Amino acid sequence: MNTIGRISPFIVLVLTLLCSASLCAQSYAGYGIYDTDFLPPSFFKSNREKLLRQIGDSAVVVLYSASEHTRNNDVEFQFRQDDDFFYMTGCNEPSALLILSSNPIEVTDTTGTHTVHEILFVESRNSRAETWTGRRLGPYGAIKVLGVESASTNTEYKQALRRALSKAKALYIPLPPEEINGKIADMVRDIEQTTRSMQRSIEIRTPLHLIRGMRQVKSAEELKVMRKGVEISMEGHRQMMRSCKDGMYEYQLQALFEFVGKDRGAEYTAYPCIVGSGENSVILHYNTNRKQLHAGEIIVMDCAMEYHNYATDITRTIPVSGRFTDAQRAIYNIVYDAQEEAMKLVKPGVNYYKEVTQRAGEVIRNGLLQLGVIKDSADYKKYFIHGLGHPVGLDVHDVSSDGVLKEGEVWTVEPGIYIPANTEGVDSKWWNIGVRIEDEVLVTGDGNELLTRALPRKGEDIEKTMQERGVVGK
Repeated sequence: MNTIGRISPFIVLVLTLLCSASLCAQSYAGYGIYDTDFLPPSFFKSNREKLLRQIGDSAVVVLYSASEHTRNNDVEFQFRQDDDFFYMTGCNEPSALLILSSNPIEVTDTTGTHTVHEILFVESRNSRAETWTGRRLGPYGAIKVLGVESASTNTEYKQALRRALSKAKALYIPLPPEEINGKIADMVRDIEQTTRSMQRSIEIRTPLHLIRGMRQVKSAEELKVMRKGVEISMEGHRQMMRSCKDGMYEYQLQALFEFVGKDRGAEYTAYPCIVGSGENSVILHYNTNRKQLHAGEIIVMDCAMEYHNYATDITRTIPVSGRFTDAQRAIYNIVYDAQEEAMKLVKPGVNYYKEVTQRAGEVIRNGLLQLGVIKDSADYKKYFIHGLGHPVGLDVHDVSSDGVLKEGEVWTVEPGIYIPANTEGVDSKWWNIGVRIEDEVLVTGDGNELLTRALPRKGEDIEKTMQERGVVGK
């Protein structure tokens, strides 16, 4: 007998109402879940319903979780869920599979025969395994916590898939990534074989453009989570500013940031922390973070936390001694002005990559010409060498279709100037000055909201904050 579990539509409705503002207030400690501010099941249910409407009649979607990856020997990297799978399920477990069908799928369990449009397949609960690796949801937990219509163990998807495909004209399934392994790799191969073995033609399509189109505009529930991540990351930056001093090491500032992030409840850093001082300030994605800090140097601190799967992205540039030199301040002010001018243009309908980026480039070009750093206006691109910004969401570099801003999107604005030592034709007083200022803006109906406005950004405000010397927690 197929052991696919099911919950009645009435109970699903009740669970959805109870979870409308956050994950249900009751404790899910029995499933290893202790936070109560996760995105609600209604959010993921709405996403699945939207996707079903987009694929039309007689179509099936199959999505699968990320693979687990070995770090070395028998040690695994900490698991991080696939963004698209999470967006549709809220499930943060590996070896999980989701089937959505526009046609109802008949399932049988101990209560009888029913029809559903969604089934989530997860690892079964196993007390011995959970002693080693922690508690799992299991099928009943998937229904109770995530609010899916039906759930089963991840060994039972084949029969359900055949039923779903028996009347389907199209199968939407992502192409497997280059690195896919473990149970998920076996499941994807089985799905491919099952599709080929069907006695009828089924068109294979990718669902990613549909899902990522949905992901661009953030819901009120998502923005609540993202604001929390921003608050946590800003506090980490404040602590780095207050603690920085001559003789410290880059990794010590990184450690302070990460401590604050973890202390405030963030699960991960959104990307490897960049703490580059002196000659490292001009390396865009420097992450060795081993150099000692010295008075007179400048530090680029590109550090941000991830909270409940949603990234943040913030950069501040500060002087080791707590006071910018005249040369550092001059470059800093150009970058600040470029960011200010760029943010004025952020509103719905504006093309970020063309209009907003162009304005920031003009300010940097004119500033460098005025300082005499460049003689030819085209040369500013030698020192402003990256894009102005990007969307932020489940990915730190999140999805965007064409760069035309939409209400509800979150973008970074991050101009920068980087002048390496021994740059030909540039006065040595400008050498090893790297400045990046990066903030997050929410596109609103008539403009934008600076989500990171509470973090010091002006040069004088940074200097003032750096005088507020204090240790973590004080």
